[in-house]
Amino acid sequence: MGDGTSRGSRRRVLRATGWGSAVVLAGCVSVGEDTSQAGGESSVDRPADWCFDRLDDTVPDVEANATSIDGVERKPEGELASKEEASYQCGPADGDHCGTCTYYIDDRDGDAVGACTEVAGEIRSSDWCALWAPREEIQDE
Repeated sequence: MGDGTSRGSRRRVLRATGWGSAVVLAGCVSVGEDTSQAGGESSVDRPADWCFDRLDDTVPDVEANATSIDGVERKPEGELASKEEASYQCGPADGDHCGTCTYYIDDRDGDAVGACTEVAGEIRSSDWCALWAPREEIQDE
C-alpha cells in the first residue's frame, strides 16, 4: 500500500516539474527580442518600413565600391532603386532575407549594416525586398 502512494506522489512531482519547465521555456522564447515599440505596440503590428529611420541613405565608400557576396558589381548611384521601388521591408519574407541574397554586400566597416548592388542606401542583412534573388553559392561562415 505504501508503494502505490509513493508512486502517485512521484508521478505528480514529475508532472509538475514537466509543466513548470514548459512554462519557463515558453517565457524564454522571446528573450532578447524587441517585442514592443513606443506606445506599447507589438513588433507584429509594426509597419513594413519601421527600420527606415535607422538606415542612412548613403553607403560608406568601402561598401559602395565593393561587390556582393556572389561577386555582383554595384550599380552606379543614379541607377539604384529606392527602398520604396524595391518594396524593401524591415524583416524577412517567407524565410528569405538580404543576407542570403546574391546582391547583398556584407558589412565592411564594422557598423553591422551592409549595402546592395541594386538598392540605394544602407541595407540590413535581416531585411528583404522584391529584388531578392537566391545566392549562387552559400559560403561557409
